[in-house]
Amino acid sequence: MTGTPLLTTPVQGTASDERYTPAWVFDGLGVTFDLDPASPVDGGDVVPAAHKLTRLDDGLACDWAGLVWLNPPFSAAAPWADKWRAQGGGIFLGPIANSRWWIDLAGAADLLWLCRDFAFTHPTHAGRRSSMPLAFVAMGVESAAALTRLAASGVHPGVLVQRTEEAR
Repeated sequence: MTGTPLLTTPVQGTASDERYTPAWVFDGLGVTFDLDPASPVDGGDVVPAAHKLTRLDDGLACDWAGLVWLNPPFSAAAPWADKWRAQGGGIFLGPIANSRWWIDLAGAADLLWLCRDFAFTHPTHAGRRSSMPLAFVAMGVESAAALTRLAASGVHPGVLVQRTEEAR
């Protein structure tokens, strides 16, 4: 078999559910978010957000408003995805799942970027990939434009999927 290997870095462990999104994502998006409700407790992330909530704040239980960045705990993504979808604006980064929450999320999206897994950053997970297919989901005009910029940057392979007018 020839071509680019699908998995190019080792899989990260499961001791922590905190995965820091790499800086190239935010460089490509080129926006500042109003809120990151699933920010790491000890900081160290590079999310450009005016307000950050952690598990100590119970970000899932708090009110969300504005342009929301969400990279939820992958072990319990469903309630986070449901709340993000109901809130209605921003960018979600999470695993592609064969489940109700993923179908609902994809159906509500203005734009999806399906991409190969990549290495998140974290003091104990540096250089390890996510081990599952990932998707960025955009809702709203500003978010869709930002996601289009990221995908067009060429920094990571993926496929943009846009909902047709007939499906709206």
